[in-house]
Amino acid sequence: MESDECLSNFDNTKHDFALRYIWIVGISSFDLFLTELVSEAGLRLIDKNPDALPVNLQQVQVPMVNVLDIHLLSPPERLLFFRERIFASIQFKSFYRPEKVSEALSYIWSCPPKEKWSRITARMRATGHHGEKTEQDIRDELTLIGDRRDLIAHSADTPPGRDFANPVSREDAARVAEFVCDLAEAIDAETEAQLD
Repeated sequence: MESDECLSNFDNTKHDFALRYIWIVGISSFDLFLTELVSEAGLRLIDKNPDALPVNLQQVQVPMVNVLDIHLLSPPERLLFFRERIFASIQFKSFYRPEKVSEALSYIWSCPPKEKWSRITARMRATGHHGEKTEQDIRDELTLIGDRRDLIAHSADTPPGRDFANPVSREDAARVAEFVCDLAEAIDAETEAQLD
């Protein structure tokens, strides 16, 4: 995993840029994970039961010229076409804020909106790393990681009047990597449960 390489690089060099990169790569990877998950799970839903698609998936836009020619596609080509349309409809959205995670999952999860984070939290607790955290704790932690990522990515992690960036520790970076991984695994496990 790239975050493990960053931690190892820091251990060998003590340069904290390797730690800062964990916020960048963690959130970017998570965002891409959600985009790919929605595309793949959306395709599975279309293939499995097209009459019972979540509302957001039903509203993916398809150019009229493609609608008129869809009958010319073989069944596998049609599925690939649908996957491409799903991906195209979400590829420029960012899914690393709690409300945006909920939006992404609304394309593929059939549970009520208020249940999404409780399901994620239950699965994260099952990892043993987040035992006492509440749903709000999990959402807040994702928000803080996203905020710090934005500061680092936009070179705004240096307070006014200082010549150096806010400190980062190896422990914080490792916690960020673990949290993002656990979050992705929780969402993936719940998605699989809902698709079965």
